[in-house]
Amino acid sequence: MTRTKSIALLTLVVIVAAAAGMLLSRALLPSAAERDSPALAAGTLLEPARPLPEFQLTDHRGSDFGKDQLRGQWSFVFFGFTNCPDVCPMTLRLLSQITQSVADLQPDRRPNVILVSVDPKRDSPAQLAKYVAFFDASFTGLTGEQGAIDSFTRQLGVPVAITPSDDGGYTVDHSAAVFLVDPTGALRALFSPPHSPDLIAEDYRRVVDE
Repeated sequence: MTRTKSIALLTLVVIVAAAAGMLLSRALLPSAAERDSPALAAGTLLEPARPLPEFQLTDHRGSDFGKDQLRGQWSFVFFGFTNCPDVCPMTLRLLSQITQSVADLQPDRRPNVILVSVDPKRDSPAQLAKYVAFFDASFTGLTGEQGAIDSFTRQLGVPVAITPSDDGGYTVDHSAAVFLVDPTGALRALFSPPHSPDLIAEDYRRVVDE
């Protein structure tokens, strides 16, 4: 692939991911009656929080992972895949920066980071284990059956498009949005691109202090 084509493809992927994030933000945007909560600098605070749908996936250690595993802690949840050339590594690096910047908080107030694979055909637990550890050893990777992934993303309104390519493979386009899940297992805030680690960290402190 020529350099010009590579740049064009990168630009297209970023645009698609950003657009998907914007659509997702609009879908979850609170109504006028719900806008009495303090505004966030970079995200949308969901008031009231939206309960997560039930789901059953597998973490990168091979253990079952569902809604119960999210309770009792704050979590940033991002949907991506290990073969992603740009959006996913950029977002996971950003989330690593954010977790480091709020490391002064009490342990029960520090966020976990969870990557949910939208490419379960290629993303085995072992593959995810190597991938998430590259960014932070505390990160969790989730995968599962295609049907379970599709159901989870559909119920959350996360756009995912798998497109066959000329070489017999396929590409995966997905939302670049980051969800904040509260200790009850409910969606508390949504961050759409472009992302700023400083502003998201500031918002995170504001939400957990609320």
